Amino acid sequence: MTLVPQMPEKVQYLLNYSFPLVIKLCEKTLSERFIGGRKGYDQETLFGWLLIKKVTNWDYRTIASMAGVSHPTLIRANNLFLEKHVYEKVLVSLVKSAYKKGLITGKYVAMDSSFVHTFSKRGELESEGWNEFKEGYGFKLHLLIDTQTKFPLALCITNRLAADCTLAIALLKKARHWLRNCGYVLADKGYDWGDLVNWIVKKLNAKAGIPIKKITRSKTWDWEASARYFKLKGEL
Repeated sequence: MTLVPQMPEKVQYLLNYSFPLVIKLCEKTLSERFIGGRKGYDQETLFGWLLIKKVTNWDYRTIASMAGVSHPTLIRANNLFLEKHVYEKVLVSLVKSAYKKGLITGKYVAMDSSFVHTFSKRGELESEGWNEFKEGYGFKLHLLIDTQTKFPLALCITNRLAADCTLAIALLKKARHWLRNCGYVLADKGYDWGDLVNWIVKKLNAKAGIPIKKITRSKTWDWEASARYFKLKGEL
């Protein structure tokens, strides 16, 4: 019996995709160029293999074996791309291209946050200590996406203590160029904040699809003020 392996669909897609921008972003200056020695690996090819590593979560040695290079070569290439912010710039370029072609309309956008554990599983710079709820050290990833294409429009990484609603306006401002035709901003009740709803309505001329938080009622609960507040938020 002969086993014929088949690559996952997302890997096949990346293998047929080119990233000419990477060559431009990694171009060396005259002072950085080295005359002599063997020719280095193609940065565009290494970038493609590193993307495959990220979407599959395979280890460096597996990817290096598939690419025909040593795993330290991939590690050095990854460090270079991080240093020159190549990943972010390629993503921005893809978003711009999709927006120009009409794939991203920004009519429906959604935001949320997710806890990300530190790579070392220990406390790292700005991780702000142990998270009891998540039982680990980590950071908080805040993301705004276009719901129709699933393209990320804005990204922010903070410590685990940052409340979701406090980063919402910053995310929307960061992606405002793509939100000219925004109709709805969707989020969970963690983003139920009056200033945010007002900003969405007045600055984006859009509607906020955000559930209203359940509030614990005390003996001095003002029903009339509460009714006005909920009515106002419902109108917005």
